[in-house]
Amino acid sequence: MNYVKKFIRDLSKMEGNIYLVGGYIRDKLINPKIQPEDADFIYDGDIVSLIKNLNQIGYKFFPIKKEIDIYRCMIGNNTIDISKINGKNIVEDLKERDFTVNAICMKLGENKIIDPFDGRKALKNRIIKMVTMDSLNNDPIRILRAIRIYISYGMHFNLDTENMIEKSAYKLKNAPKERVLSELMLIIKKDEQGNAFEILDTFSILKNLIPYVQELKTVGKCKYHIEDVFTHSNLTYKVFKDVIKKRIVIKKLDYSIFDVGFGKFTMKEYAAFACFVHDIGKYKAYKKENNKVSFLGHEEIGADICKNICNNLKFPKKASKFIETVVGAHMYPLYLFKNNRENKEAYFEFFYKYNEFAMEIILISFCDNYATRILLDEENEKEEYSKFIEDMFSEYKIYVDIRKNKLIDGNDIINILGNKGPLMTDIIKDIYKLIYTGKIKTREESIQYINKLK
Repeated sequence: MNYVKKFIRDLSKMEGNIYLVGGYIRDKLINPKIQPEDADFIYDGDIVSLIKNLNQIGYKFFPIKKEIDIYRCMIGNNTIDISKINGKNIVEDLKERDFTVNAICMKLGENKIIDPFDGRKALKNRIIKMVTMDSLNNDPIRILRAIRIYISYGMHFNLDTENMIEKSAYKLKNAPKERVLSELMLIIKKDEQGNAFEILDTFSILKNLIPYVQELKTVGKCKYHIEDVFTHSNLTYKVFKDVIKKRIVIKKLDYSIFDVGFGKFTMKEYAAFACFVHDIGKYKAYKKENNKVSFLGHEEIGADICKNICNNLKFPKKASKFIETVVGAHMYPLYLFKNNRENKEAYFEFFYKYNEFAMEIILISFCDNYATRILLDEENEKEEYSKFIEDMFSEYKIYVDIRKNKLIDGNDIINILGNKGPLMTDIIKDIYKLIYTGKIKTREESIQYINKLK
């Protein structure tokens, strides 16, 4: 349910000048049928009394920046912010906004649009324009917000705004990391076509967010790649977006795994980020000997780099662990394809080692290989590897079902052997493997196996 409309009706009954401003108005002007989930209001009056009155009728507003009078209420999936007017009047408040398309408001009770900086004209012309020349200097996070608007609505910058973005992008290095991460993930979330990192690079932003961006453009061409690492990383990310949007279909892929949330975002966003950085270790791993290029160990190097990136940008701990893990393991499925395609024990070891992240590693390996084979596929590997990946998804489901439908548990082992601790873990793993490889089929056979260990 969208609670914003009801809140607007309730707010309209309050005294004082109240304005609905920013993204809600922008999105409604772009598409009147849309129902934005978030809304921002400006209040010209005693905001403490207003918040008290709203809470008395059932809302639960709390201060998020009490020193500058900004309050928030979460209702279902809706986020509602109210802030005290900044300046002597609404025009002065709007002048402090970032872009003219966000400096439009509607006065409640009158349904009157106030647009002193021609934001509607900018919307019509698909132009993102700073309200003033200081708009980005006041808050460099607005640079990332500009890219989000650019991607979300297919808009473009006017020349002054474009030049200022490129000139000010370095300031993102010292911006609050939690806000940088939030905006970066929102950009990835809104990116339907898989162009986000290319666009961030075009406007000289990406190198201020992620290390080795420039260096990755100088290495990568080898026996397996005709493109540099940066180009390949963008392609891998784009393939991932195509898979998520089902423009590329993979049978047996459980799409629901990408709805799992870590913090404010889901596995969709974190896996997309992992796709882009999966080869980030190649610059440091690069070696050329006897005219042969190699990147031995780039996965482990990349995992360490990603650990530092995640710590710096304040990723949630579980998201950080996920990104480090999949970057460090993204070559594993290809190794199985090349060397152990018929070896179920090798499959089991992979599934057991990576367990909760195994499916994501398999998918990122697919995206990596697919991106490579788009440009170079002399051995017609793309279709064969796609079939292998689908088979791996099927095998992983078998593995998961075995783990869920346990034939024995730790109590059985204790009752028979009296053992606890690491040995018990090893025995359970061995039994899982024997079941997966078809050597044990029943509980009775599992018990017999344990009894032989006496």
